[in-house]
Amino acid sequence: MVGTMIRGAATAFASTIAAVAAAHAADIDARALAAGCASCHQAGQLQPPALEGVARDELLAKLRGFRDGSRSGTLMPQLARGYTDAQLAAVAEYFASRSSMQ
Repeated sequence: MVGTMIRGAATAFASTIAAVAAAHAADIDARALAAGCASCHQAGQLQPPALEGVARDELLAKLRGFRDGSRSGTLMPQLARGYTDAQLAAVAEYFASRSSMQ
């Protein structure tokens, strides 16, 4: 009985650790993806515009538009085609969570 309880607690603990690690890995991936964007889209610049603080849905719509061809651009349509929906959403979420003053 005690052994079963310990195994159950250990399994629950391992599941929690795995969930936290997965969430952290997703955050690191979003940050890494966003770093590529930020190399051109820097605060204080007008062109290309800074992305920090842009609303998630607004940025995601623009990124999807570049990817599907409904939004024109020089380089962005080519770059956006290389990202999945999940990656675009992660980048949009990352920049939306950052204020333009950071």
